[in-house]
Amino acid sequence: MSTKNKKISYGKVEIPEDAFDPKNVKERITIMVDQDVLDAYRHKAAKTGDKYQSLINRTLRESLKRPELEERVEVLEKKIKKLS
Repeated sequence: MSTKNKKISYGKVEIPEDAFDPKNVKERITIMVDQDVLDAYRHKAAKTGDKYQSLINRTLRESLKRPELEERVEVLEKKIKKLS
């Protein structure tokens, strides 16, 4: 049974419909990051008022949206063939 369009309640606590959206679920991990990279994120976060962890997460998410090198090369090859 799908709970996608149903309101879920447990006792007197209301659970928002998007509570189980993967973007709303966080998982604690341990990761080693170069000190200068971490300092840069902390500095940038302080300037923008964001948390540095959120800024790192946003950067990772954006990098996943970018096409891979192979995909970019394929697009360029198609454009070159059209010009030939």
